[in-house]
Order: sequence, then C-alpha cells, then structure tokens
Amino acid sequence: MNVLALSDAKVGSTGVVERIELPDEVSDYLAHLGFLPGTKVEILRHAPAGDPRVYRIDGIEVGLRNETARHIFLTLPSETSEEAA
Repeated sequence: MNVLALSDAKVGSTGVVERIELPDEVSDYLAHLGFLPGTKVEILRHAPAGDPRVYRIDGIEVGLRNETARHIFLTLPSETSEEAA
C-alpha cells in the first residue's frame, strides 16, 4: 500500500482516506462532506485545466481544488499506485 496526496491520485483510482492535514475549520467542513479517515474515495474526473477535480465519497460527488486536495492523504492499493507512477 502507498500513501499519496488526493491531488496526486490518478483519475479512475480509488483509495481510502488516511489522514487530513488542514486547519480544524476546513477539516470539520470536509468531515461533514464525508472526508474522514477510513472512508473510500474514488477519483472521478477533472476540469479541462485540471483543477478542480471531482471525487465520489459516501455516494456523493464533491469538487475540490488541488490546493485543498493536496492536504488529504489516501492509502492506495499497490497496483493502483504503480499505475500512477
């Protein structure tokens, strides 16, 4: 298993939230959206310019800018992280 920032995960991959390194007010907001340690996240798509990206978590689609997503860390299965490398 590899850990990498959500912003670095490849579109089409799925991972599990490992940790969030953001101020409490932002972490609390993300928690209300479903971004909690242990929750599965699927990377769905990105805007034509690459930012924001859309993720599926707890059955809902959420758009996040890369500046936020780079502080959310996922554990990816080994085969998915090797494809992203």
